[in-house]
Amino acid sequence: MPKDKKNLLVFGYGLGIIALIFSIGGYIKHGLGTAVIVLLLCSVIFIGVTALNWMALKPGYQAWMKAAHLIGLIVTTVILSIIFLLIFTPISFILRFMGRDHLQRDFSRQGTSYWEKRNQTAFRQEQYHNQF
Repeated sequence: MPKDKKNLLVFGYGLGIIALIFSIGGYIKHGLGTAVIVLLLCSVIFIGVTALNWMALKPGYQAWMKAAHLIGLIVTTVILSIIFLLIFTPISFILRFMGRDHLQRDFSRQGTSYWEKRNQTAFRQEQYHNQF
């Protein structure tokens, strides 16, 4: 099955089933109301269109994917910004206050090289197996 067809079938049947689940939940919780009827109608439309002519879903699928990409871009930017500001920024201030520099960024004119010597002199073949 081509990937395009599979994506459209998953989109159509998936939205239909999700709308059906929400309509059943709304019916159980609130009884038969306009929201339940609209969700049930959407479910029937999505499942019916997908079963009869799945290619008709392509414009809606493309718009849905563009919107999902935009939402994902915004949400990840916000989440990463919050993580950076709430976790890494306080840690950096604490480390600076304590005078710690884990990257060893100090500049030394007396040193001949910035390479660090390893304590281990010989390498064993076992070190190269199962590294992770």
